Amino acid sequence: MTGGDIGESRRGAEKLRQSDPRLSDLLGNVELVSIMIDRETRLTYCNDYFLKLTGWQRDEVLGLSYIERFIPPDLVDELWEVNSAMHANLPTAWHRENEILMRSGERRLLRWNNSALRSEVGDVVGIASIGEDITEQRRGEIRIRRLNRVYEVLSQINALIIRVRDREELFKEACQIAVEAGAFRMAWIGVIDPHTLDGQVVAWHGGEEGYVDIIGLTAREGTPYSDRPACRALRQGQPVICNDIATDPSFGPLRDDLLGRGHKSVGCFPLTMAGRREAVIALFAGECDVFDDEETRLLVGLAGNISFALDNIEKEKKVAYLAYYDSLTELANQSLFVERLQEKLLTARDGPRKKAVFVLDIERFKTINEAFGRQAGDALLKQIAERLVLVGGDPTRFARIGADRFAIIAASDMDDVEQVGQYTEQRLNACFRAPFRVADNDLRVSVKVGIALFPDDGADADMLLLNAEAALKKAKSTGERYVFFTPGMTERIAERLSLENKLRQALDNEEFVLHYQPKVNLASGKVTSAEALIRWNDPRTGLVPPGQFIPVLEETGLIYEVGRWALRKAVEDYLRWRNSGLAAVRIAVNVSPLQLRHRSFIAEIEQTIGVDAHAAAGLELEITESMIMDDVTRSVGSLQAVRAMGVTIAIDDFGTGFSSLGYLSKLPVDRLKIDRSFVMGMTAAPEGLALVSTIINLAHVLKLKVVAEGVETEEQSHLLRLLNCDEMQGFLFSKAVPREIFETSFMIPLPSGDE
Repeated sequence: MTGGDIGESRRGAEKLRQSDPRLSDLLGNVELVSIMIDRETRLTYCNDYFLKLTGWQRDEVLGLSYIERFIPPDLVDELWEVNSAMHANLPTAWHRENEILMRSGERRLLRWNNSALRSEVGDVVGIASIGEDITEQRRGEIRIRRLNRVYEVLSQINALIIRVRDREELFKEACQIAVEAGAFRMAWIGVIDPHTLDGQVVAWHGGEEGYVDIIGLTAREGTPYSDRPACRALRQGQPVICNDIATDPSFGPLRDDLLGRGHKSVGCFPLTMAGRREAVIALFAGECDVFDDEETRLLVGLAGNISFALDNIEKEKKVAYLAYYDSLTELANQSLFVERLQEKLLTARDGPRKKAVFVLDIERFKTINEAFGRQAGDALLKQIAERLVLVGGDPTRFARIGADRFAIIAASDMDDVEQVGQYTEQRLNACFRAPFRVADNDLRVSVKVGIALFPDDGADADMLLLNAEAALKKAKSTGERYVFFTPGMTERIAERLSLENKLRQALDNEEFVLHYQPKVNLASGKVTSAEALIRWNDPRTGLVPPGQFIPVLEETGLIYEVGRWALRKAVEDYLRWRNSGLAAVRIAVNVSPLQLRHRSFIAEIEQTIGVDAHAAAGLELEITESMIMDDVTRSVGSLQAVRAMGVTIAIDDFGTGFSSLGYLSKLPVDRLKIDRSFVMGMTAAPEGLALVSTIINLAHVLKLKVVAEGVETEEQSHLLRLLNCDEMQGFLFSKAVPREIFETSFMIPLPSGDE
């Protein structure tokens, strides 16, 4: 590298240092690494966050080879290839993920955005990189995937417990589920003789058959393998975890064999039969430190479930079955339901969310029995039980606790009573909307429901069930479809459901309308586009403020249907203006998270603009920054597909979603909309003005138009013009107005012959 090239690289570093305050203002809470290296990979610049992350001082690393100092030995060759590709300006090197070494020797994973540094004559003199530390994010993703797999194991084991009545089959399939659903490398179950305390492996999956023969299993002390984790778990009656087999001497000669087969950690969980520790399940993983507290807690529950099944299998099958199950519906009876509910309450005591218990009573069941006979009544009960499980899943949450009465534990905990009410409505409709076939007749059945919530209405299972039955009595006496144990809850949920029903009717009756707020070119003062805003014209009360109904639309999912209507209506208005000879402006429509994430989102946009060849030119989608950041990869893919149709994209409320520059540069968007809070802050302090200036400059560098939202004063408008902002919208120019007023006030006819 020539002296001139080194100088160019250093001058580039100096420019970055001078621009650092503006970048800091823009990024806010986002921490990013920024470095520059020359052609020989010498570090010519690094920001403070890079030094803080790696643990080095600036004078200890500047001028040294970045690859030699910070790249792990196993990645050096790969990074030299990236360096060469970057100097050749190959796209494969622009965006990378790789680990770097800290001063402590720790490795951390960074996601990089790389750019070539060029001299004034265009020669590549180095590389500038912005990196985001995604180590914890990646670890979290891995941990979540593991926990999800453990939850899947729990679910499948629970289903297995209900289905299997043979101990050997239970053991065999449990091991198979642990490996195939839980991604454990190997699972085995061993059983000991209660008299000799010695035992052997009786079921396994993921290991060779000959291997299990050399596993010594005993609950006695003093044998060569008494200290192995599985033997200790049997002897102590509690889980034994080894998160690094390589450092555990208790395995003895077996350790090298395990490591050679790729096993790095193991958890051993005792299983009980009739209260006696007589078996153990061992789960092996291919990584160290797999068994953290949460995973161990779940696996303890798994062992408890298997133990529960073993208890039932060990007892005389018919007696055990009749003791815990209703022979007609094959659901749990009240005794087993209370046990299961109590177990679930033990795991819910520390959480803020509510666990709901329901008691259902079939209306007119006695009349049905009398009219069609006892056999028909039994057939109806079986059908109701089957449909409850079909709709609700996991049969362990259901019970028959009386002649015509069922008890249910909600599938998941909930945040508030409104959510419980919505859940109740959905499940009742799903179960009882369709008729039941009884004695060659289609019979429609209705129910009354009592609801009790933990911990509000009871501290244990017996009290919750008692209070749910008390609420059921209230429902039967008042005629309500369902009643909460606490009366005030029922009133609140009734109000909420009334509003929800009105909104559904509003959609059916076409009571929603679009109002349009103009966007104005700051240089010319002309209206350039408009934002479509949904309003509800309630025939009973008139226009309803958006704050009263938009949140309900979002929470109930109705925003999806209303959002689709808004897209169609906006395109319809645009085409009508255009066909009427008016200077039609592009209409921006807000897209909800539900719409963007829906699998048919792209097809629906295509269908909306497919009505006319000019429709795409009149439509813009506004997506909030935080919505995009929720799932960047999926959002980018969807928006790219929409943009390819000719529809423009705007990021709404920019500055509030904490996105990084790396993401912003690759988002398929055409406009940034500066959030109104930043516009208001321009006149409050110099920092606010600097922030807006930085956003506008950044957007223009990325070739994006900028729209300022919430402009209410002439001072704000004047400052935005000085900062070269492209457009504004706000009350200074106009509030959102009905379509008719927008047409007459802001649209002009095209000259003859123009479109």
